[in-house]
Amino acid sequence: RRRLKPLRTVVAWRGRAEWDQVMVGLYCGDSRLQQGALDRVSAWKSRYGPKMPLAVDCTAELIRCKVLDSSGRLKSHELILSYGMALVRFVNLITERKQKIVSIPLRQLAREVDIPVWVVDLRHELTHGKLPRLALCRKG
Repeated sequence: RRRLKPLRTVVAWRGRAEWDQVMVGLYCGDSRLQQGALDRVSAWKSRYGPKMPLAVDCTAELIRCKVLDSSGRLKSHELILSYGMALVRFVNLITERKQKIVSIPLRQLAREVDIPVWVVDLRHELTHGKLPRLALCRKG
């Protein structure tokens, strides 16, 4: 009998230490450290391309919005669009994994993964309605 080698998973980051460093940087609240973590995620994307995990990509986009917001470089309309795209992608990503062959209402899926209904409503407005206020996008 031949022994099979355990499957290796190829990832964009160098190891657990780099992953942990980036996650700490993203969530720390210091925009300078967050920007460094975002730069590292961009390097991962260039290495890994379309195979980049959507959860990492969506998290980085939400943090990128906060960093851009705190920089004061974007107008409110631009921030609404940035936050809006990041929020729509986030809700879609989280709920799409719960979607089965039969279409399940988004509100029900969101409830199952503890996404507040108002965030689903915000996603709906961003996708199908008029753009919400910046304050609501920031809250989302």
